[in-house]
Amino acid sequence: MTFGAPICLWLLSLLAAGLLLFRLWAGRRARRDLEASFRSPLLPRLLRSVNYRRRRWKLALLMAGVLALGVALARPQWGRRQIELEQTGIDLVIALDVSRSMLAADVAGTNRLTVAADAIERLLAGLGGDRVGLVIFAGEAFAAAPLTRDHSVIARAIESAVPGTVSDPGSNLQQAIEESLKGFDRETRGPRALLLVSDGEQLQGDAIGAARAARAAGLRVHTAGVGSALGARVPAPRWGAAGFVRNSLGREVVSRQDELRLQRIAEAGGGVYTRLDARHSTALSGWFRQTAAGLPRSTAKRILNEPQERFQWPLAVALALLGAEWWLGDRRSGGGRDRMKF
Repeated sequence: MTFGAPICLWLLSLLAAGLLLFRLWAGRRARRDLEASFRSPLLPRLLRSVNYRRRRWKLALLMAGVLALGVALARPQWGRRQIELEQTGIDLVIALDVSRSMLAADVAGTNRLTVAADAIERLLAGLGGDRVGLVIFAGEAFAAAPLTRDHSVIARAIESAVPGTVSDPGSNLQQAIEESLKGFDRETRGPRALLLVSDGEQLQGDAIGAARAARAAGLRVHTAGVGSALGARVPAPRWGAAGFVRNSLGREVVSRQDELRLQRIAEAGGGVYTRLDARHSTALSGWFRQTAAGLPRSTAKRILNEPQERFQWPLAVALALLGAEWWLGDRRSGGGRDRMKF
């Protein structure tokens, strides 16, 4: 037998001991006060109606009831039971671009990465039992979090995803799609979706070809674009010179969103393109409701082997003992009707 809250055993034991000492002290104190108030040989006859044996029984019942209550609060457990849980949802992998161009501040007065991360967090807040994974990429891609129903894990991974997390610079959308495809369980045949969040700049790789291959493998590739067509300058690395990134000719680099490329990737992958053009955007939440939420949900069953709670038995004993203590009187039957002779 085990206990779910064993500390209650100690606390209620101390309470019972304290209560016992208090009752003994209070009884003696009451007897002394009575003897001091009634200095008369008639005192024994006045106390004849008190049944001290019943008083001891009442005290014993009270102590036993408190101890039984402590055992109930400690949640005794023995035996085990199996619980089958059924969870439904889709599998979604989010590929987030963390290349240095995502720091260009051309969206609602802030940089692209901040807008993208905020939109993803709002998407996560609206998901239910869907499993979500995270891939971050720049010149290369790697899985930051596997598929999980604990969306707080994904949120924490997004908070730590900054340019420089991926050592290889650049923007390889093809590798992001291929790495995301690896994150899905091959045994799972339920609905799957990939959401690629980027400014669309591609310095290497063939993202459109990768999207077609992913679609052939049963994965729909959706894209979300962040940034503007006018573009903005790219901040220089912290460890480099102050200001903005410059090319080999010494000119400041201006990064622009390639919306057409992202639309073509989504078309090749059988998905939908979504634009993120405002801070605190709910566009991804709307995309999920309109697109992914319409997919049939896969069902996963889990069997939990949990200990059986048995607190009901000591609780019933405690209530019975405390009820008996309250019902049992401490007076002799007919003792109060004795006549006193003068």
